[in-house]
Amino acid sequence: MDIDNTLWNFAPLLYERIKEVNPRILPPEEWRLWDFWRTYVSSQQLYTIIRDLHMEQDLYPVYPDSSGFLASLKDLGLYIIIASHREKGTLDATTRWLVKHSLTFDEVHLSHDKSVLFHDSWAIIDDSPVTLEKAADFGIVRAGLRTPWNEDDDHPLFDNLLEVLDYIRSALSRI
Repeated sequence: MDIDNTLWNFAPLLYERIKEVNPRILPPEEWRLWDFWRTYVSSQQLYTIIRDLHMEQDLYPVYPDSSGFLASLKDLGLYIIIASHREKGTLDATTRWLVKHSLTFDEVHLSHDKSVLFHDSWAIIDDSPVTLEKAADFGIVRAGLRTPWNEDDDHPLFDNLLEVLDYIRSALSRI
């Protein structure tokens, strides 16, 4: 289970922070590519901005359906690994945010390659077209929230977490 743009609305905050560095950045509705940022900031600038946002994440709310969604996955008997492309140093801030918002989880995994979890996973929920494609190649169930940067890819995408939950329930009923 991803965090950014899956359990909370990360894109608008990222946009505001990048805009401070480069006012020419397009708004999130125009981010058609996963690596949209390359035109506007360096890798180091991006990673610093993202790390800062992750360190102060407990200032920001979750999507309204996040808590119920994760609790429902747990009720279905699923083991929930919160997986994020975050620096290891953000683990305490990430865990604090999850607990603050009563988000059910069994484990937190921070790494730059979530696919290391795929060998023991049945499904992945993420907004990244790269991660969703790796999951498809691996043959596991995948789903995500529809965003401008993933909507043109051929993945099961939904408008909210309740629709994702219905999809997961349906996939579970087939096994």
